[in-house]
Amino acid sequence: MRIAMDTREAHSPHPTGKGLFARNVLEELKKRGIAITEYSGGGGLRWHFASARAVRVSSCDLYLSPTSFIVPWLLRKKIKTAIVIHDLIAFESSPHDRKATLIERLLLPRALKTATYIFCVSEATKKELLTKFPEVDNSKISVIYEGSTLPSQPPYLLTPASRSSQRSEGWSLLSNPYILSIGTFSPRKNQLRLIQAFNTLPEELKKETKLILAGGRGWRDAEIIALAKHSPNVEWRGYVPADELTALLANATILAYPSLKEGFGLPVLDAMTLGVPVLTSNMSSMKEIAGDAALLIDPMSVEEITEGLEKLLMESELRREFIERGKGRAKEFSWGKTVDLILKAIEK
Repeated sequence: MRIAMDTREAHSPHPTGKGLFARNVLEELKKRGIAITEYSGGGGLRWHFASARAVRVSSCDLYLSPTSFIVPWLLRKKIKTAIVIHDLIAFESSPHDRKATLIERLLLPRALKTATYIFCVSEATKKELLTKFPEVDNSKISVIYEGSTLPSQPPYLLTPASRSSQRSEGWSLLSNPYILSIGTFSPRKNQLRLIQAFNTLPEELKKETKLILAGGRGWRDAEIIALAKHSPNVEWRGYVPADELTALLANATILAYPSLKEGFGLPVLDAMTLGVPVLTSNMSSMKEIAGDAALLIDPMSVEEITEGLEKLLMESELRREFIERGKGRAKEFSWGKTVDLILKAIEK
């Protein structure tokens, strides 16, 4: 089998969730000895039109597009195409990146009609896709899930000496308990309610605990940033490189991920892999990925988020229980299984 693949985001120095998906799927396909023709290093309409022309005259059996619908939209049915649906945020009324919203709303309907294979990263995403586009042929859709995005040799738990070394390089971990939140600042990621919940913790508990926010600026985030800057023991670190983020996560007391909606929710899986207790939403894909291995809360309720944080911070036995459950749950996901499901759908 010869696969042509859009690998631009797979080679990004600072990949988003979609980029990490593309990178890990690409690496796993190469491990299987599958011939991959990569289309990378560009962007804009000229790149997409040139790529579509090149694919048409190539000898590939399939064009796999893990992060974009533009080339599949241009190819129509002239070449077999596979598209990946990570989420359907662009079709919601909630705030989102305007450019991405316009592009997806324009291109996805036809890409769904012409695609040979449609891969969804969770059952929740598949269900939402069929609700919004009931005309889509269900037999073309496969749920493929994702794997952990942790580096192959991450700095999991740092010793005091290595902590000192990291400080000299410009960043540090904390010796006190801390709650970690991961995600680009935006209303959907729900950092505003998380900070509000942290601010209403009992004073003594709040004094000895920090809330660390790891994520770059997104959209409609001014209120989030203002509250973070004026809240005691809340620290916004902005974009955090992969190795540093892994160390922050591995040493966290809790991962707080009360997102309003996710296609998959990779930080939940990464935290469970590392043995970090998770507080996350009782809706969308987070509930599906976490199963019974996380404390599930209503992300719209500041009070419920506060209660969940206090419970996990105060009850060490509950944390240990979620750590053990999480490690077992995390073993059910891997990039090998993701690619197995992709290849199974193609072969069928």
